[in-house]
Amino acid sequence: MADAPTLDSIEQQLCAELQILLGLKPGSVLKDSSLSSLGVDSLRLVSLLLTVEQKFGVNLMKIGMKPEDMRSVRTLAAAVDAGRKA
Repeated sequence: MADAPTLDSIEQQLCAELQILLGLKPGSVLKDSSLSSLGVDSLRLVSLLLTVEQKFGVNLMKIGMKPEDMRSVRTLAAAVDAGRKA
């Protein structure tokens, strides 16, 4: 699968999605940014997770997402990447 996104690509796309979702300037969301420090509330988290499922074709319920998977952009990207490979 030559077009499968890399972990780095997933992280970058999540940063971009969060910037749009939260109305932040480009470059303001980093890979190590904590979702809570960015102001991601429960409603925005649901929106982000739905976008993740659509964009990356991963069923987050099936891969068993845990609260620690949603701490930062990096941890969410790692869970998405692992779910794609499962």
